[in-house]
Amino acid sequence: MKLIDTTDDILSAFKDRNFSLKTWENYAQTISPDLISLCETDSEKYSFQEMVQPVLTQVLADKDRLVKLSQCFHTLTDELQHRLPLLFPKGTDPELILYLGLCNGAGWMTKLNGRDVLLFGIEKIIELNWDNLDDLRGLIFHEIGHLWHKLCGNLEFPAVTSQERSLLQLWQEGIAMVCEQILCGNDQYYHQDKDGWLSWCLKHESLLKKEFGIRMDKEESTQDFFGDWCSFHGYSDTGYFLGCQFIRYLLKDYTLSEIAVLSKEKLFMKYHSFNQWGCCKSR
Repeated sequence: MKLIDTTDDILSAFKDRNFSLKTWENYAQTISPDLISLCETDSEKYSFQEMVQPVLTQVLADKDRLVKLSQCFHTLTDELQHRLPLLFPKGTDPELILYLGLCNGAGWMTKLNGRDVLLFGIEKIIELNWDNLDDLRGLIFHEIGHLWHKLCGNLEFPAVTSQERSLLQLWQEGIAMVCEQILCGNDQYYHQDKDGWLSWCLKHESLLKKEFGIRMDKEESTQDFFGDWCSFHGYSDTGYFLGCQFIRYLLKDYTLSEIAVLSKEKLFMKYHSFNQWGCCKSR
């Protein structure tokens, strides 16, 4: 496993703790020439002055928190190093980069210099208050799950309609969640489980299945089930629970590697069967 922690480079580049785009570009260039255009293109959909720069300014002002996050990152990647054989074939060498982005995401699987990498954005991690061992573990292990899906299966199938995109996201996040649980050694682990989240999901699994299925069939958005900025009945990220339950249902008949290459036609058929299946039987 290859680790790149750029915390020292950040502290050196921004000595006065003030954010400058030019300084950031010089810093990003040292990681990869591809990183600048990648981040800047992605951040164009946000108001830089209102949504990006204030976050970066606040993060740079707190050196102690940056250092603490770096320490947590190394603790967890040391833990991950020992657990990788639970998922990956021998010789797999994932690359993880802890860096300062432009609010592009706390975790991001992408390519730099033609190589698959996992980017962990310091500014988003701190903004979300995930700079602690529990939350950061969930983030890192989940992104590793997406990387496993890409390297050991087919990460995507052609998704044109809203229905297809919803199923694709459920499948992807479900596989990543199961991988996260394998790495944690706990098939009931969810990093989202705070304030009774898991208890609510278990109690309302039938409702989640039914509503997600209805929205897919009607070509309606299922965004309410994904993202901390969205919610379903007041609970965010319920799609991660539902996706995980779907994958655990499929594990009755397939290996995880076989699930990772299922066609969308087979997945649609299996979701409708899953929707009729009794709740909580995967546990």
